[in-house]
Amino acid sequence: MRKSACIILIAFLLLALNCPAQKTAPTGLLCDLLPHPEIAAITDKTPDFGWIVNAGVNEDYQTGYRVQVATSAALLDAGRPDLWDSEKVLSAQSINIRYMGKNLQAHQHYYWRVCTWGRTGIQSAWSTVQKFNTSDFDLARPWPGESKWVELPDESGKTSWTFENREPVNFHDVAPVKTIVYKNGNIFYDFKKDAFAYLALNLSWDDRVKTDSLEVSIGEKGMTDSIDRKPGGGILFNAYKIGLKKGVHDYILELPRFVPQFPHSEVMPLQMPEVIPFRYAEIRSVPGLKVNSITQKALYVKFNPNASSFSCSDDKLNQIYELCKYSTIANTFNGDYANSERERMMYEADCYIQQMSHYAIDRDFATARYSTENLIYHASWPTEWINHSVFMAWADYLYTGNKELIENYYNDLKAKTLIGLETSEGLISSRTGLQTKSFLASIHFDGDMIHDIDDWPDADQGIYPNGETDNYERKDYNTVVNAFYYRALVLMGRIALATNHKEDVAFFEKKAEKVKKKFNEDFFDGVNKIYIDGIGSRHFSLQANMFPLAFGLVPDEYKESVVNYVKSKWMACSVYAANYLMEALYNNEQGNYALELMTNDSDRGWLNMIRVGATMTTEAWDIKYDPHDISWSHAWAASPAHIIPRKIMGIEPAEPGYGQINIKPQPGDLKWAKMKLPTIRGEISVDLSQDPGNWFSLASTIPANTTAKVYLPKLPGKYTLMMDGRIIKNTATEGNWVVVNSTSGSHTFRIKKG
Repeated sequence: MRKSACIILIAFLLLALNCPAQKTAPTGLLCDLLPHPEIAAITDKTPDFGWIVNAGVNEDYQTGYRVQVATSAALLDAGRPDLWDSEKVLSAQSINIRYMGKNLQAHQHYYWRVCTWGRTGIQSAWSTVQKFNTSDFDLARPWPGESKWVELPDESGKTSWTFENREPVNFHDVAPVKTIVYKNGNIFYDFKKDAFAYLALNLSWDDRVKTDSLEVSIGEKGMTDSIDRKPGGGILFNAYKIGLKKGVHDYILELPRFVPQFPHSEVMPLQMPEVIPFRYAEIRSVPGLKVNSITQKALYVKFNPNASSFSCSDDKLNQIYELCKYSTIANTFNGDYANSERERMMYEADCYIQQMSHYAIDRDFATARYSTENLIYHASWPTEWINHSVFMAWADYLYTGNKELIENYYNDLKAKTLIGLETSEGLISSRTGLQTKSFLASIHFDGDMIHDIDDWPDADQGIYPNGETDNYERKDYNTVVNAFYYRALVLMGRIALATNHKEDVAFFEKKAEKVKKKFNEDFFDGVNKIYIDGIGSRHFSLQANMFPLAFGLVPDEYKESVVNYVKSKWMACSVYAANYLMEALYNNEQGNYALELMTNDSDRGWLNMIRVGATMTTEAWDIKYDPHDISWSHAWAASPAHIIPRKIMGIEPAEPGYGQINIKPQPGDLKWAKMKLPTIRGEISVDLSQDPGNWFSLASTIPANTTAKVYLPKLPGKYTLMMDGRIIKNTATEGNWVVVNSTSGSHTFRIKKG
């Protein structure tokens, strides 16, 4: 071949490799909100498809798409889809596209792909082909949304076990980071992190001593290069025996099966080995024994650790973020949000916090959806927890833009507002005789009655003299319960609007306003300008004030007094309520104090969990606050995993499905911070730095097919605002913020004095 021809060929190949169509192929395919439907099975005859739109040019957006579905990948590769070809659809919609092809059949494998058009009118390359599997479509189930553990065959006939409509849990191999051989021959192993797991070993034994077993100990808490054998509370330590065989063999530490002690506690599928949380292992010396390998088999859902990241100028906050990020995923060992070894039961408040945290660390929505559906039909006993089902359903819609859940369970969610407990006072009460059988059935609670919790643990449980409730004085009409009632009504109004229940929109909006008015009439102390614990109480608590502050119940003229009272109470609440304490502070622009509180080094903070040796967030701040039950594996304490991206970095959806985004950071006194956040539309990144009062800089990258509203702190006196290096005049302001509208892509913003 002549030299000139070779040059032309090379140039053509380089052009082909770098052409916009190749770079802009859709990625991040979702089938029924599953990023990996090839390892799951769906029960929806008309699944939804979604993808990430990738930019071919700056400020790009989708103008059209084409979806193809076939019975084999080969048919798609050949351009001959035999089930559905949408042809080109002129639409910006890139999530929740309903399948409209030929009828799908149960227990089959299917394949799909998509291409898009951007604002230049150029067709993208086709996405990679994604496989999805179907299960039983019309099976009668004990409750809607039930997800069975089913066998999934591949094309060769080999089967594996998986969940319906959610991705399965998988075992992940973890090698020890530290091994110590003691003088007596005992061997100590540290696997770095606590995990719900079992042990796999490869051992050689020459049978020189007459024995038939090996003692293996595992535990969560360390003590000077050994396991703490009396850790206290619900922190785990156990010793087990393994039967030995002569020669070289693989062994599994077979753990006793979990025995449920609580209603709705969950057990592991019998097809899988049992797990228990542990970080450390110790093998007692046996002559002639050699440990060839030892592995912690950690169990949790499929997870992309690189989907999210955070770092900042304060290493304390970095440690807290990593602790909470890991805790969120490590507590999915059941394939849902059932936490702690003691209970293995889902509670609505716990699951809501873990749901929000899971959204913030990985692009996984199916685990949260299943947990939400499950809890609608398996309600727990605390009054305020029932309201959390409405919170979870709204979050599902807000973060996915998918209406399926709020449409399917609309009437159930109406009951979960607890409107059935409203009395002639215009407030709700769990103590006034309204907990009839029909009411309890409407909220799917199968016990005798629900009870107010306020915060946990309560002093009257005998766990700790003062509990975690700031000595809350519970009355028939409870301030905390009614704050949750108000918030549930507000969210139910939004759900009614999204699902086109027009009459209910007006009803819930009017009802919420009436409750707000009555709430402030009955619970607000006009002399002290803060909230009492309930009608008839003269006691003021952190809980009675931070929940109204978090939920928007405090009139503007009293916000300062309520904020000041909340700040005076420091961290007089549980790890659960700390989620709402942070919400209350950030929602009222108290970012400096909130950061100080989040990173405090007392025994009532996340740093204490790290200091005592926990690698998952704990059930209470410290064992002295719950000396009987505290577990070291509880994601309800992991709220910084979502508070950091949502409030410190300020990234939140401005509309369901992240089509519009707000970026409103409150970094306190951090010198710099960087965040990578996964969303259903793609990755968002924010990189900020500041000299408070003098200048503030922010660089953002948001996905194609989205827009953003960027909030920058308004500086005192004259200031200059720049976007992408150009001065912006006639800037818009909202309160203490300068507001800039941004298109997709990468942009820089800087505001400085002068």
